[in-house]
Amino acid sequence: MSTLSPEQRQALLEGPAGPPPPGQASNLVDPPNLLVAGHSVLLLFWTLASVAVVLRVYTKVFLIGLMRLSDYTMLLAWALFMGYFGPAWGLSAAAPGVDQWNLRLKDYISMLYYFHVNSILYGICIFFIKLSIFLQLLEIFGQTRDYVYWSCHCCIWANFVFYFISTFIEIFSCRPLSKAWDVLITEGSCLDMDLLNVLAGVVNCISDLTIVILPQTRIWRLHVALDRRIAVGTVFLFGVTACVSAVVRVVYTVLLLNATNNISYYSYLAGIWTLPELACGIIAGCLPSMPKFLRSLRQSSIVSKWRCWLQKLLSTVVRQQQTTSVEASVWPVHPKDHPEPYPLTSVGSWTSTERESTSSATLTSPECV
Repeated sequence: MSTLSPEQRQALLEGPAGPPPPGQASNLVDPPNLLVAGHSVLLLFWTLASVAVVLRVYTKVFLIGLMRLSDYTMLLAWALFMGYFGPAWGLSAAAPGVDQWNLRLKDYISMLYYFHVNSILYGICIFFIKLSIFLQLLEIFGQTRDYVYWSCHCCIWANFVFYFISTFIEIFSCRPLSKAWDVLITEGSCLDMDLLNVLAGVVNCISDLTIVILPQTRIWRLHVALDRRIAVGTVFLFGVTACVSAVVRVVYTVLLLNATNNISYYSYLAGIWTLPELACGIIAGCLPSMPKFLRSLRQSSIVSKWRCWLQKLLSTVVRQQQTTSVEASVWPVHPKDHPEPYPLTSVGSWTSTERESTSSATLTSPECV
């Protein structure tokens, strides 16, 4: 449509991005959308991933005093995830799960642009997340050159080759490059990227399952107590969440193959599921550092002071409850027309009883002295 005048192009940009289904009309003013849900998901997983990385770095720097290659690659993956956040927010603002016939063409083009940018960042980010996790598995379980050692190395190089090729294809999928998002450009050609996205999702699921299963084969052979093996195995099982997110994303990507008239809606859903996939991958890579951090937290003076305060508060509550029960059971009851003849004597009698009973309920702790 290079022959369009500026006025004609602007008119198309302000119109709907696709024809509505039979019996429906386009709603370009206030269409149903997922804006609030999308922004909530973005902020939630951005926060969770950031907290996990901060705790991992703090543990490695201040508690262990050693940063390994897996830590640096996770920091790089987190930085890429922060860069992923910007286009994801822009995509959610331009087309937050809006049906294509309820979306202006200019917003549809903006959505395709952000989707293209994040498709490139996604492959790079997910590679460094998995690189960090596989390096961490080598640091923990790769002391001997057994099947774990060679499996991790094979997965690292297989992921590198796949994501390098897929990212290159994603960048140069169209000639000219702007044809990837500007639907008004008619000259040139583009590759079928939907098939590549489905293939990438399948590869992600396979590598995610490998990350989940591989450490379990070593953990359950450790000569330690059963509860210890369960605790360690549970930490490494968190990667299942990333695998589930990848599977859901593949489902929406497959639906996108046949959604010729509602690409905006299914593209948004396929894209939004990359956020829990990336964030859960980052969290899964940081969880092995959490036990050390939690042990240090329990031993810190601040936590000890709070524990003492809670113990004193609980002690006070127990004393008050016992005081109330003693008052109800020991305090003598007299009719209104026969007042108690010796009130001070009766008060002294139940007060001494209360003091003896409640003193035994006081919670004491050497840290609180």
